Amino acid sequence: MPAPVAIANRERLDVADHEYLTPTQVADELQVTVVTVRRWIANRELRAMKAGPRRWMIRRSDLNAFLAAGRQSDADVEISEDPSFSKHLVAPDER
Repeated sequence: MPAPVAIANRERLDVADHEYLTPTQVADELQVTVVTVRRWIANRELRAMKAGPRRWMIRRSDLNAFLAAGRQSDADVEISEDPSFSKHLVAPDER
């Protein structure tokens, strides 16, 4: 069995790379619905890893990259597809 080899000049991982969030936590942080976060994941706009048959995890660094790319801004208003979500944002009429 070969001896382990030390890697010189190994990149140092940021602590943020090791923090994982659920879609619910991301939704709460960004003040959007979980349906919206799941849509971003399904559309491959937000990177996520499958952590089980029905569980997704998002690295903090991937969320930061998503936000830096300008995917989520205050100007974006999305109507939820979740039928249990009864509140909808309505833009005022421009007069």
